[in-house]
Amino acid sequence: MYTPHYRPSRRVVKSIAALLIGASLATATHAGAPPNLLDDNRDNLVIAATESVAFTLALSTAQFFINPLTFTYAPVLVGGRVLRHPEIHNLYLDDDWDGNNPDAPTRAQLDAFTKELVGSGYFDAAGQYGVGKASFNGSHERSVLCAPLQPIAGNAEMVELLAWVSCEVGFNPLPVPGTFPALTGVPKSNDDSLYVIYLPRSVTIVDGGCDQLSAYHFFGAAPDIDFKFIVPVPRSQTFAFAVIPTACAKGSTPQEIRDKITRAASHEIIEAATDPLVGTGWLNNSIITDSDDGFFDTLIHSFSNISTDLKAGESADICDINGTLTGPPSFQHPTRPVEMPASDPLLNGSYFVAPYWSNQQGDCAPFVPKSTLTFGTPAAPPSFVTSATTVTINATDSGSGKGIESISFRVYPEGTGAPAFATVPPPATFTVTGADGRYTVDMFATGGNGMVEVTHSSTVILDNTAPVIAIVQPAAIEYPHSAVLTLDYSAGDGAGSGVATTTASLDGSGTLNGHGLPSGQAISLLTELALGSHTFRVDSVDRVTNAANTTVSFTIVVTAESIKEDVSIFTAAGKIKAPGLPTALLAKLIAAASARADGKCTQAANLYEAFIRDLEAQSGKGVDPVAAAIMIADARFLIAHCQ
Repeated sequence: MYTPHYRPSRRVVKSIAALLIGASLATATHAGAPPNLLDDNRDNLVIAATESVAFTLALSTAQFFINPLTFTYAPVLVGGRVLRHPEIHNLYLDDDWDGNNPDAPTRAQLDAFTKELVGSGYFDAAGQYGVGKASFNGSHERSVLCAPLQPIAGNAEMVELLAWVSCEVGFNPLPVPGTFPALTGVPKSNDDSLYVIYLPRSVTIVDGGCDQLSAYHFFGAAPDIDFKFIVPVPRSQTFAFAVIPTACAKGSTPQEIRDKITRAASHEIIEAATDPLVGTGWLNNSIITDSDDGFFDTLIHSFSNISTDLKAGESADICDINGTLTGPPSFQHPTRPVEMPASDPLLNGSYFVAPYWSNQQGDCAPFVPKSTLTFGTPAAPPSFVTSATTVTINATDSGSGKGIESISFRVYPEGTGAPAFATVPPPATFTVTGADGRYTVDMFATGGNGMVEVTHSSTVILDNTAPVIAIVQPAAIEYPHSAVLTLDYSAGDGAGSGVATTTASLDGSGTLNGHGLPSGQAISLLTELALGSHTFRVDSVDRVTNAANTTVSFTIVVTAESIKEDVSIFTAAGKIKAPGLPTALLAKLIAAASARADGKCTQAANLYEAFIRDLEAQSGKGVDPVAAAIMIADARFLIAHCQ
């Protein structure tokens, strides 16, 4: 009987939901049995028979068999399988997805994600379970034809979604259900069909909500007709579907929301591919290993174990970063979501997927290679190099066991147009040439398993310029012997790698009179340096070994005034101790300076000679011998340099 406005009651819906989940996810493992990660349920006749009876009973109770919107033929046979070539079709539970869900990925973006997913190597590791190449055959928004079965307001129950997707997939009551594809335009189901249902942002799942179920996958049935010997034979075609409640994807940016949705969708897609008729495909160890109980005992037992049943251990559950499997049969291998490259501009270069368990490698797939950049010498943190530095890009295959096929890279000045990628066998080595500054290195690796890494970038800073040295003191001038010279110099590397060392030397020595020569060091020329020419040198090396040096030559001379200061300095220092001697010495120097200023060099020389005789007579007595020798040398300099 045709009932276009039929809707199961909430009470019936909840009871049928429990029946479907319980019967499909029942588990009774051997206590203490060791995990066997190679088991699956594709040949488990007991669970296939149990699920066939339970699912048929559930559909009958929900009146699927008499409702032309969801018509199926009884009994529905649930047999264990995987999707050998998953045919994915997106269904949007909305008639204006983009308009009604402004903060969600657009329909075009979600379709682009599915296209990229089936074209990538994401499904490759699932080949060990019998899953082959996948395909995407389009998408549909909800149709008016199945409106009577779509969830009410913002709540969606599992059975409501089962009824709705069954209608979208199979509604065509005339002439006989299953004769022709659905009037909705959704592709007819087969053993490889997978319908991915995206719920609007306003719709949540009643059965568990985001905290318990989040996304999930299950199976349904649609009417079909087989022609055997030209005789039409009605049957029910089972199909897999996944439900992605986008309301569960929280984020502060559209990108963050999209990443969470693609991770949830890929999680359910890979599990639906490996275990499409829940519990009867590949699973981490058999769900039912004790088959002595009768059907009803098993069914009743299942109702008290739903929370455990949901942890039985499908492929993506095992690798879920937030998973809680403790085994046996399943043990958690928490793995971060994997970033995959995307060529479609709608996806901004990449998208995230959920990892899933690979028995062959004993690790979580997909196995995307990872490339890293390292520097030879010279180099300095964070990424300073010279044109002599060898830069190396290498990669690891992250567990596939097939190695790295190639590395692709390009190097260019930051802010300029990017050149084409160069692709070479690993490792890739190069040097950076050109003007000093920041360079971008884009890179990605391709694994021997065909997986391609998302292009990522590093910055390299080229520094071929040595530090710049500035010497303020000493200057290239004549200094009076009585002066005190305070060293003043510095070295800077500008935007380069930074100064590593700066050293100074005077006349080839790094020390003077027992002390070093740092900037700020005071030098008493009278007591520490001899008269004449001297060379001061500063050497500086940056952190990538670029070196520079600068020298300054200066001269120490004596003037008529400076020699007077000699007497004052040595008197103050206690080097001239004889009473009245400082006054007598200064008197001679004042007279000599006056004669010298008048050009009377002979008279000045006689006075300086008298100054020298007094010092010679008092040397070691009233005058410190070292001080006496210095003043005598200064006086003789004046005698020799009078004009």
